[in-house]
Amino acid sequence: MAVNGQQPLSPYASSASDGGNSIVQQGFKVTTRKLPILKAEPIDEMTKQLGITPPEMIFGDNRVSVEHINSGWKIQFSAFEALDKVDKTSQSMLQVAHSKEWQSTREKKHEGITEVVKPFDWSYSTDYKGTVRKSTPPFQPSEKPIPLELLKQPDPIIFFDEVMLYEDEMADNGITLLSCKVRVMPARLLLLCRFFMRLDNVLVRIRDTRVYVEFATREVIREYVSKEEKYEVIRQFRETRTYGIEYTLQELLAIIATAQSTGPASAYSVKLYVAHQPFSNSSSPYAQNSPSHPQTQIKATAQSSEPKPYQAKNGDVPSATMIQKVAAETQRLLPSVTETYVAYGVTEKLVKECSSQADYSIPQRNEKDGILPQTKDGEDLGVGSGWWYETLGLTPTFNTWAQVTFLHMYLLTVRLRCFPAEHAPTWHQHLLNHFFYIAEERMVIVHNIQSRTVRNKYLKDLFVQWRGLLAGYDEGLIRGDAVLATAIWRNVFKADNDLDFRGLGEVVSYTRGVLKGLDGMKDDAIASGEVAFGDPGSERAGVLMRSRMMASVDRPPPGKNASISAQAGR
Repeated sequence: MAVNGQQPLSPYASSASDGGNSIVQQGFKVTTRKLPILKAEPIDEMTKQLGITPPEMIFGDNRVSVEHINSGWKIQFSAFEALDKVDKTSQSMLQVAHSKEWQSTREKKHEGITEVVKPFDWSYSTDYKGTVRKSTPPFQPSEKPIPLELLKQPDPIIFFDEVMLYEDEMADNGITLLSCKVRVMPARLLLLCRFFMRLDNVLVRIRDTRVYVEFATREVIREYVSKEEKYEVIRQFRETRTYGIEYTLQELLAIIATAQSTGPASAYSVKLYVAHQPFSNSSSPYAQNSPSHPQTQIKATAQSSEPKPYQAKNGDVPSATMIQKVAAETQRLLPSVTETYVAYGVTEKLVKECSSQADYSIPQRNEKDGILPQTKDGEDLGVGSGWWYETLGLTPTFNTWAQVTFLHMYLLTVRLRCFPAEHAPTWHQHLLNHFFYIAEERMVIVHNIQSRTVRNKYLKDLFVQWRGLLAGYDEGLIRGDAVLATAIWRNVFKADNDLDFRGLGEVVSYTRGVLKGLDGMKDDAIASGEVAFGDPGSERAGVLMRSRMMASVDRPPPGKNASISAQAGR
């Protein structure tokens, strides 16, 4: 058990009693441990040892480690060692965005103040790459990269975990956090330790350390990449989504430094190689590469003299067919772990498709001292295009975007309910989680809501709205189009009595049509994310078509009743 957030490297893994989870795969032991935030006494002791004040949320007893049992080689990731590499001087300190404005309001005697008061890097930026057991050889530079093509293969995931090490909201000026993810496949594993920092209106920074292990060769590759970019540059690029261009955050950050090194778990023989080359556009499970920035790489290679784990006593290596059979059997025995990972990625794609239907932007955000237009209800008013805004006449606001996105998410939710009962809840949860990730990102980037307290309040309101519209839309599907139209009118149209009811009819018809289309898709297609929503405007012809029931109501009945109807119509 860790004491005061610090624990010496040990050859023994954490037990289940103190929150540890372990798996042994071909001689490598992976251990993760997740415990609560440190209490006051351990934090005080950590403060003395580090010489700086720890972040607001410090998980000092959490650990992630990879160990080769026979050789004793081990690499571990923990909060204390990471914080110990934080700059404890004023050289790396950042200023909040309003520091210049604040300084201009001070008296003349304070005009020389140019740094924040805290005497250390209060963003807790660290270039921590893990702690290697001192009794074993350290990593050495080499020229062998992480084999991305092997990681792209659909191998079953037999172990996955995510561990938070520390987090801080930077006095409501942004967020900084350090976390680790690890996933183990039958033939290899990948660990990602990511430092993420966003100082609002100033800077975004990402520092990634990846550890790749190939079990068959006992080779370990460690890659370190540091990226950052000015906040305003990212905001301007993100605004281009209005014109059909989509950027990931990773693609918008400039590469500051990279380093790669490899080695087996026993002996090391190294070569040094330094090269400058552009980042490739190929994607990896934990990496997004930028085509616009050069990267400097320091890599290393190593060879082992020990027998390979896959090698039999007679020296034969199992065939690819045998390895495939082992992988298939593992996938059969552990389907839930594999499905969780797949569902996470697919639902992210589906939520992006939902959120793009009523996307909008606020151009005034990029203008210095720009005045943001607002609706009569006090909502930020944006600029949007497409059927929902141009034809239907909805107001391009955050609430409109959320309600249209919710409607499309509901249509997917109805279809996901047709998945087997043991699988559907996983997909439902990931679908909802991704919406809240996107919604909070939009609050920060588009609406500049910096306070996490305020964002959490809005997110809670959105969750209540989601629960309510689930019940309303479900009732509409069962009781008929009139009830469904009422539910859509309340949520999407904000119960506006002045709306064009033909537009409401088009949305109802569109909803029914999408549900029919999703019902005709196979589960495999849905689970692959092959969903694209059509144009609701195509429903207008059907909505305006005169039904036989309406025609019978308007036509006067023959005989005596006809004269009565005619008189009533005068």
